[in-house]
Amino acid sequence: MRSGLQPEDVEIDSAETRGRVSTFTGSFLLGDNRYRFNGIAVMTIGGPTVGISLSSEAEAELLSKGFSKEQLESILAEVQRRIVEGSFRVSGGIRFPEE
Repeated sequence: MRSGLQPEDVEIDSAETRGRVSTFTGSFLLGDNRYRFNGIAVMTIGGPTVGISLSSEAEAELLSKGFSKEQLESILAEVQRRIVEGSFRVSGGIRFPEE
């Protein structure tokens, strides 16, 4: 990764869970800046499957700072791993709407 930068301080600030599917928003720290993402987690027999995507603003900012698409994918993979492993904090509410 560029200059050894690793995503830090993964934070989930809102989540909504319906059955085995959760959608959420959050951010992570990379260098001195926080970057926003949206995600989905699906509980499966083998454990959760998590997918996230950067907000368009965050992606544009990181690309303008010289990160390649491959480096962005690597950063997202690391954030996803941390979410699956529970290495994040929750700063907002989690909703469980009626089905």
